[in-house]
Amino acid sequence: MSVGGAGIGAAFALGFALGAAPGPVQVLILSETAKRGLEGGLRVMLGANLTLFCVLVVLALGFASFGPGPGVIRTLQVVGGLFLVWIGGVEFDSIRVEARSSVGGPARVAAGRLGPTAKGVASVIFNPGAWIFFATTASALMANAASAGGTGAALAAAVAMAIGVSCSDLTFTILGSGGRRLFGERGLRWIRMGLAAVLVVIGAAFVLQGIRR
Repeated sequence: MSVGGAGIGAAFALGFALGAAPGPVQVLILSETAKRGLEGGLRVMLGANLTLFCVLVVLALGFASFGPGPGVIRTLQVVGGLFLVWIGGVEFDSIRVEARSSVGGPARVAAGRLGPTAKGVASVIFNPGAWIFFATTASALMANAASAGGTGAALAAAVAMAIGVSCSDLTFTILGSGGRRLFGERGLRWIRMGLAAVLVVIGAAFVLQGIRR
């Protein structure tokens, strides 16, 4: 029982640390919270954390030895990087349209934009760093839990890790939701532009890594 409890505690702590580490999901949470308020950040969390949980459950059910090869990682880096660059570009366009609308200019809604939940899902699926984490640290933790307590213990570790990530992401969301009162609409636009630029930079770095492999 103590081994299982220790494993669950380690899974929660690892998940919380993972959620606190700066990355595409965290940037998207802050960006959508600045744009849509608390609901936007929560919807990104829903998509990202449910996707992460599904992958963890698959690992817990016996696929902990799964590991993407170099070709898969390279493809994920290029595709995921282009996705982040596209999201950043769409965000820039959205900010420009909102700025024109606020000064009385004609507003034009950008077509083909993903909703916050879909962005959250894609930010995990197309994130090469996430898959490396799944194939290494997460797989090892699930394998250890299964070895100590069977599939039930591995599933409990998966739940604990997902809760840890969600708690950390929720902190980002709550902190970001107070930005409108603190910075005002104009200040939030500048913050969103900075976050969009960060997404573009992260995406470009992924693409370059994938090309150079």
